[in-house]
Amino acid sequence: MRRLENEPIAIQEIIDRGLISPHFQPLVSMKKTAVVGVEGLSRGIDPRNGKLIPAPLIFREAAAKGLSRELDLLCRRKILEDFRRLQARFPQIILSLNIDASAIEKRIWSGYLKTQVAEAGISPSSVVIEIVESVVGDIEELEKFVESYRESGFLIALDDVGAGHSNLNRIPLIKPDVLKIDRYLVMDIQEDFYKQEVIKSLVSMARHLGTVLIAEGVETQAEVSTLLEMGVDIIQGFYFSKPRLLREFECDSVREKIDELGLSFRLDQLLKVEEKRINVKKYFSLVSEVQGALARTTSDEFENQLVKAASVFPSVECLYVLDENGRQMTDMVLNAAHKPGRNSPLFHPSPKGADHRIRDYYYFLMSGELNKNSYVTKPYVSMGSGNLCVTIGSLFRDSLDRRYILCLDIHTSGFGARVLEPAVKS
Repeated sequence: MRRLENEPIAIQEIIDRGLISPHFQPLVSMKKTAVVGVEGLSRGIDPRNGKLIPAPLIFREAAAKGLSRELDLLCRRKILEDFRRLQARFPQIILSLNIDASAIEKRIWSGYLKTQVAEAGISPSSVVIEIVESVVGDIEELEKFVESYRESGFLIALDDVGAGHSNLNRIPLIKPDVLKIDRYLVMDIQEDFYKQEVIKSLVSMARHLGTVLIAEGVETQAEVSTLLEMGVDIIQGFYFSKPRLLREFECDSVREKIDELGLSFRLDQLLKVEEKRINVKKYFSLVSEVQGALARTTSDEFENQLVKAASVFPSVECLYVLDENGRQMTDMVLNAAHKPGRNSPLFHPSPKGADHRIRDYYYFLMSGELNKNSYVTKPYVSMGSGNLCVTIGSLFRDSLDRRYILCLDIHTSGFGARVLEPAVKS
């Protein structure tokens, strides 16, 4: 039976009798195909019936009774004692450990954690201290804490990145060794372009800063596969394992999941590559056909040719032509089969004469930097329609040998919604 949330908690007795049950949830690296660490979590034990009490409930009760510090010290001691035994079985794993960040805010932190780690016989380099920085308003005290523990060999993690209260401005302040992505950004990420773009930005930032990125709360294979595709390597969540007691913790069952996922991911990537290859081939064939028609005429006939093409190819949202100075020579010829994604004056087709010189397909093609005649953008939200699309830009010459760029905006569903990277083609 589960313990009811409104049942009274004998927090003083729990602390006095040490009734804390440490649990461990694995941190899995797909690159290493191994469990590389664990997060230490605490559950209370009800002294009356032995039921487990979730951590939020016991910490909330401890805060109400002014016993937060005592409970925090007890939980850490219990976790460290069990982790020492776990590390004896798996020497290479590290421990990710939450601390009561309010102790930093109240300026009552001290060297207790260093002492506890030393007494447990654990190297500080094996311990990652997780900080939810939003709890700490005293920036100076936070900096002192981070500096003190980093100098002692501990790693510093910024927790709950992407949660409603996280402050990205703390990243340059703390300079974390680890960033833990909150479950909010992970949930159903395979279906959410905006979340994907946020995660990709975090991946890029982490690579440049030398920071390890961990995704928390991952529950489905679709979430794992999408995160791996975007470059997040270390995964934590129910997909691999729920938090377990020391005696229940085994890596073999996790390894089976890793092997299963690895095979599935490889097959999925092969299918995606083939799907993308087929679609890119189809659309470049379309580009070649439209260019052929444009090359046989003069610029005053371009728009008529675009209208004909728009009626034949249903997944093309619009077509237009730029001159060699980046000026839009034609109106955006819209496909009647496509509806605007958003009903707002902010999203409307650009008029004839609009300047496109800052667009990547223009300057890459005209500069000759890529030594290519065609370019496919990354997916983006079109300011012309409000829909998610990609643009194919392709150089051609008209019957008078003047250079132009043919542009096709294509709804990503026409490519397959999983197009995530740019492609170039000669």
